[in-house]
Amino acid sequence: MTASPLRQQLNFRHERIDSTPPAGQMSFCLTTDLTGNGRPDVLIGAVGGTYPVTVPVLNKRLFLRKLPVVRDIIEQIEWNVFWYENPGWKRHDIAKSPELSVGGALGDLTGNGRVDLVAGQNLGQFDLYWFEQPADPRERWTRRIITSAFEKYHDVAIEDVDDDGELEVLALSQESEVVFYYDIPDDPRQEPWPVENRHIVAENLNVEGVHVGDIDGDGKTEILAGTNLFHRTDDGTWEREVLADGWPWTRVTTADIDGDGDDEIIVTEGDLPYQGTRRARLGILDPPTWDVTVIHDDLSNPHSLQVSDLDDDGRPDIFVAEMGLEAGHVPRQFVFWNNGDGTFEPEVISSGIPTHEAKLVDLDGDGRVDIVGKGYAHQNVDAWYRD
Repeated sequence: MTASPLRQQLNFRHERIDSTPPAGQMSFCLTTDLTGNGRPDVLIGAVGGTYPVTVPVLNKRLFLRKLPVVRDIIEQIEWNVFWYENPGWKRHDIAKSPELSVGGALGDLTGNGRVDLVAGQNLGQFDLYWFEQPADPRERWTRRIITSAFEKYHDVAIEDVDDDGELEVLALSQESEVVFYYDIPDDPRQEPWPVENRHIVAENLNVEGVHVGDIDGDGKTEILAGTNLFHRTDDGTWEREVLADGWPWTRVTTADIDGDGDDEIIVTEGDLPYQGTRRARLGILDPPTWDVTVIHDDLSNPHSLQVSDLDDDGRPDIFVAEMGLEAGHVPRQFVFWNNGDGTFEPEVISSGIPTHEAKLVDLDGDGRVDIVGKGYAHQNVDAWYRD
């Protein structure tokens, strides 16, 4: 199908926001207006690793971060939560919290009108934290523990999970293979949160990618964890519906892609081939039977997945960006243009910049969607503006 004249005019202007962030391995990228000026600021979380983490000793590699004294020194030097003020992109370092994993979330946990941050630790670590935003978001954010019961939290959400009119904190623990959520206690500043506030959705499930909403259109909120859909029953337990097999390491989102009034599920395999032996796919699951249509099967670690109408034709398009973890492969950013007939036209809109957990958001206030993202194993924070 021939692209429309409007589509052919789309261009993106690149800007490097930061080439020297205070941590070398960055885990999540979130956007929100922290200053109240109407512009989205960019908040970054990090695993860490500003400094060399291994040294050669007797033909072996010694992991410095595993040594108690050295680990403590490194963790005092580097910052794991920081944000960039829009416009101008001045960086504010706000929290030191080692080994933060992928998938932070923002929400008002205290009811004071300011968004707070929830993020959990990475492999071999056990803390799920929330960070309270102070009156001046440029000052240090207070870190508090929600729980230390599970290992490695990959993806969290702050949503009304159980339709009680109040927010809950949902998390996926990969190493403990648990999906769970907490009712926010009356005093969220207590540490840890009471065990009686915890609800187990699923066990024995190692999964990535989470989305909360009325996904099947039945009027109730569901939890989408990877390609598993969890339905809440009348007694408060959760039933698992497996929508598709064989989709590991996923990023997921939903949108009415085909204009039929029902939301489809869009999914990528964000850590392939880094975590496997084949290249990654981009697919769409169509309700009510959730039939899978693969629209691309030659992607390299596409850990950024967003949906938006980028060419203003009234149809949502799909944005995917690659992490740059595959040796010899040039990372790309794609837009899959929605043709409106169930097919998509892929276009590479940028290449050469490793991008992880990118977001589509209007950065400059011109009413058009831009792109902001950062590296995972690379020290770069970047924006792409629509010209």
